[in-house]
Amino acid sequence: MINTVKSALSVSTHKIGVLSNNIANAGTTAFKRSEATFRDVYLTGGGMAKVAVGQGSLVHTNRSSHNPAELEKTGMSSDVAVNGHGMFILGSIDGDGSLRYSRNGSFQIDRNGLLTANDGSPVLTKELQTITVPSEVNGSPLTEFNISQEGDVRGTYGLKTPIDLGRIGLASFDNPSELNQIGDGYYVSNAEAGLYGLFDAKDGGTGTLLSGHLEVANVDISEELIGLISAQQAFSAASKALQADSDMVARFTR
Repeated sequence: MINTVKSALSVSTHKIGVLSNNIANAGTTAFKRSEATFRDVYLTGGGMAKVAVGQGSLVHTNRSSHNPAELEKTGMSSDVAVNGHGMFILGSIDGDGSLRYSRNGSFQIDRNGLLTANDGSPVLTKELQTITVPSEVNGSPLTEFNISQEGDVRGTYGLKTPIDLGRIGLASFDNPSELNQIGDGYYVSNAEAGLYGLFDAKDGGTGTLLSGHLEVANVDISEELIGLISAQQAFSAASKALQADSDMVARFTR
């Protein structure tokens, strides 16, 4: 019995941690809530019957829910939200060729003119090229900057016609919930996630881009709080069962 109770305490503690993290990140741009999954543990008895006896459960894995959330207007032309299932493609700050993926389109132009994420990771095209937005062209300063629904980055210099500077690429995955989380809303690909391909917006089922908007977290505070209360009650019940077992052993060993 004590092993079953211990597994219940471990599972409840893990679930509380996952739900608390979801609640804590309810205000984080493009945060994707996690769901803890568990597996049952059985012991098979001897004899002819070979009866499988339940021995509790173990933590299996945490799966991210990549359901799209609401899009919030910011008014910043460098902020971009994906209206669909695609993910932005980001290069490495160190230039080692590694790729990361994110739904957070809070971009900026760094001092070298590169379009980057907040941590300095360059935003890439589907050909894995960086996008440069010069501060001036032929002596004319940048007067307007915008991103189209297709991901075309355009800059207007002086009073001239807008110039196409590059097109933001989007990645599509067969099973995005299997992507490896590396923190700050970034993910790396693996075989289980199944990279379907790198596309322009609107292609490959990626969706369109909406400039001046950001995706909010897909966290429903009410649901998370209900789940947290349930997990805390399960933990409390397991604690009382452990105490009852301890009292029973103490009574028989006096």
